[in-house]
Amino acid sequence: MKKVLILMVAFIAPSMAQAELSSGPERDACFKQNQDIPAAYNCLSAKKDNSNKALDALIADAVKRIKSNNVGPFNGKESSKETSGDVYSRRFLDAQKKWKDYRTQLCLSVATELDEDAYDYQSYIDQCQINLNKNHSAEITQMGLPPVN
Repeated sequence: MKKVLILMVAFIAPSMAQAELSSGPERDACFKQNQDIPAAYNCLSAKKDNSNKALDALIADAVKRIKSNNVGPFNGKESSKETSGDVYSRRFLDAQKKWKDYRTQLCLSVATELDEDAYDYQSYIDQCQINLNKNHSAEITQMGLPPVN
């Protein structure tokens, strides 16, 4: 009996700890601060735009850090015309482009539970993007890039 209870808690606890991609404190705050529904949607859209700008700034900073801290020739070959930082940053930026495409498609799929004509459709997409941006920002920070020299 004790083992069954432990297994139940092990499977239920992670699902309770994870919030839905379409909900979050930004959406809640916008709807609490704005009595007018269109104003609440505009508020959330602005928060999504700010989230996207913050992520873009973090990506740009990561590229600077990558290039600054990887100045040697690529693969250690003196004849290489590219530095390790050139290759690393190009691959990193390519990954960011693919990640943004993934984010767009995932958030569209999350919003699909609603009709495209539903009032909350765009707000589901906006909050989803905010949540994924937060998660991805943490991933970029985990890269542990040293500051620019």
